[in-house]
Amino acid sequence: FQAEDGRLDGLVTGVQTCALPIFDGFPRTIPQAEALGEARVEIDVVLEIEVPDDEIVKRLGGRRVHLDSGRIYHVSFNPPRVANIDDETGEELVQREDDREETVRKRLALYHQQTKPLVDFYKQMALGGAAVRVTRVNGVDSVDEIRLKILSALS
Repeated sequence: FQAEDGRLDGLVTGVQTCALPIFDGFPRTIPQAEALGEARVEIDVVLEIEVPDDEIVKRLGGRRVHLDSGRIYHVSFNPPRVANIDDETGEELVQREDDREETVRKRLALYHQQTKPLVDFYKQMALGGAAVRVTRVNGVDSVDEIRLKILSALS
């Protein structure tokens, strides 16, 4: 979305045509958030789904994929009948490079450096009178519990 000169190419036009846009994972940096503000894009709710780093590494690091079909398994949460073998074809499953622990930890470090500060940025906006609500949801609960908490936060 963001050009090198800071413009939010195409984003503002797209937002203006949506009744209730939801930005998932955007903005990722304070300069992007500032650019949204300069473009007069109003943010009503900032929803932080909190999951400890080690849990994220466990979730992503356990993922295995059958490349041809795109079927996804998890060594703990949704294992194949035979370890590292696709249930339907008998072919080997792979761990994608971006699911390896080292890669995930690098992405998490970048998150803590660039994206996590956005929570405080929006909290400060709220304290300054902006109509933005910052809400945190525990992302380690069951999927149904998390869904209910998210729906509650957005209503």
